[in-house]
Amino acid sequence: MNSSRKSNILYGFLALVFSLILFFNANGRNVQTTLNTNPENFEETVNKVQIHPVYDSDKYYILGFDPYVSVKLSSANRIQLNAEANPDTRGFRVVCDLTGLGEGTHEVKLRIQNGSSAVGYTINPTKVTVTIEKKVTQSFKIHPVVSFSNLGEGFSVDSVTVKPEEAQITTGEKTLAQIDRVVATIDPSKTASADFEEKATIEALDKEGNRLSVVSDPQEAQVIVKVKAPEKIVSLYASQVGTLPNGISHYDFKLDTLSTVLRGPQSKLDGIESLALPVDITNITEKTTREVVVPTEDGIVASPKTVKVEITPVHNTTSTETTNSSSRQSQTSSSVTETTPATTTVETSETSQSAVDATANE
Repeated sequence: MNSSRKSNILYGFLALVFSLILFFNANGRNVQTTLNTNPENFEETVNKVQIHPVYDSDKYYILGFDPYVSVKLSSANRIQLNAEANPDTRGFRVVCDLTGLGEGTHEVKLRIQNGSSAVGYTINPTKVTVTIEKKVTQSFKIHPVVSFSNLGEGFSVDSVTVKPEEAQITTGEKTLAQIDRVVATIDPSKTASADFEEKATIEALDKEGNRLSVVSDPQEAQVIVKVKAPEKIVSLYASQVGTLPNGISHYDFKLDTLSTVLRGPQSKLDGIESLALPVDITNITEKTTREVVVPTEDGIVASPKTVKVEITPVHNTTSTETTNSSSRQSQTSSSVTETTPATTTVETSETSQSAVDATANE
């Protein structure tokens, strides 16, 4: 009995082992089949996703955190993944919920809002540190900041003005106390050798020149820069150009000003003593007044830029005098022709008479 029972137990144990082997073998194949039939999982990371803080914006001002995070998307549905990755079609947004938090610095966990159930979202970083301050608004004078390192040779700044002159600055109560000045800074490369206007972003700076977190109304200011250039007064004279009409000998020109003020680099001004105004006289046969532009090379500005020139044509009298002279010569020739025969006759008569007297004497 004992031997038979031991044999049965051994056979039962072996049967159980083989049963377990068959079971796990069959189920392992099913699991492998299931894994093999799962669709491919797609992933994509989108950067510069804006954080949307939730707080009482009428009472508080928040600062101290990077407003953008990265979000890793994963989904078996490629179309859905692409829709969430595209900023124009995505439905989710990253939220920083500050509800119930008071003034001070807090570490807050970010979460996904309005996400798709077919897409997985992983935020990086998962938390942000936010400072909450009491919201205040104050008016500040705007100081234009202009660099003159790129001014042209001999040029100087005549005046710098800004419009508007003041801005409403909204920020936290503690940040407001750190504001040393509010500025509108012009890009140094904009400063050259002529007057110009440029829009500049309004910023608040502390005593060390660091930018502070503020909201400005307006956000930009118009900076007007007047540049003073080297000057030189030069004389003007008319220079006749064009085709001379028939019957015109020359022209008399009368300028309403005989000089102009040139502004530009000193090296260019030094080589200019006078300027010729090119006056086109083509087809001008009677007194005419024209406005002529003062010619200048690049970098030189004339004031005034144009000059009025009175043009008086002088008609050609040479042909008339020649005609009159020819007429007088013709009349003189006719008189000589008429008197010559009479003179000849008289002389002939005198000669004949002399011959008669000589014969009589003989």
